[in-house]
This record gives sequence, C-alpha cells and structure tokens, in this order.
Amino acid sequence: YQQANVDLVKNYVKAVEEMDFDAMETYLDDNYLGMGPSYGDSIQKAEAVKNWKYNIENLYESIHYNRSRFVAVTIPDGDNKGAWVANWAELTIIYKDGMGTATIWANTNYMVENGKILRSLTFYNEADALRQLGYRIVPAELSE
Repeated sequence: YQQANVDLVKNYVKAVEEMDFDAMETYLDDNYLGMGPSYGDSIQKAEAVKNWKYNIENLYESIHYNRSRFVAVTIPDGDNKGAWVANWAELTIIYKDGMGTATIWANTNYMVENGKILRSLTFYNEADALRQLGYRIVPAELSE
C-alpha cells in the first residue's frame, strides 16, 4: 500500500504542477483538511479547491517542481496515527501580470486513507517568498 500512497501523492503533485484543479479535487477526500503554512492556517476540501481555482485563474502563471522527493512513512500511534507520504521539494512559482517569481523549499506531508488524501501539513518560508516578490517586512511602529 505504501507505493500506492506515494503514487497517489505524486499524481496530486503532478496535478498541482499542471494547474489542474479538477484533478486535484479527485485526489482529496471529502473530509480533507489542509494545514499550514502558518500556524493556525487550515482549509477544508471545498475551500481548498476554490482557492486553487482562484490562484490558477488569477495569480499563478506556472508552478514547477524543480526537485521533488517522496517517502512513505507510517505513524504507529497518537493523533496523527496512519499512513503518510512526505514530499520535500524545491519549486518555482511564476506569478501573472509581472508580479515576479519565487523559488521556495516546501515540505508537505500527506495523510492517505482509503486511496485519498485526508490531511496535509505544508511548511515553507512565506517571508522568503514575499521578499523574492519585492515585499519588505517593516515593524508596525516604523510604518506609521
């Protein structure tokens, strides 16, 4: 089953790279919960698909996984007990309308159950992506 889970996640990542939000939806369980990249961020399946659709139509010109590795792991107990697939990737996002390009290291862990992605935990450095797009982070007391 571990190889089947890796193949499922690879297909999901391929759908992300091809910006195929219809295919993305088929890989997500109806009870899907995505968490991250920031602490406290969470999204359910319908919202996730709606966000991907919006981003593909309005924000992203392309998403390319320059390097990507997958490994299946089983968590034997606790809150996150189950079958997981970890993906470590270097990816480049080109934004529409000349907004720029960002290359990031991203780590996403996918919980797989009954042939669908039930949960994901995504981590990447949002500040680095924003810096690459020309944003500056300024303390509130300095921006007033």
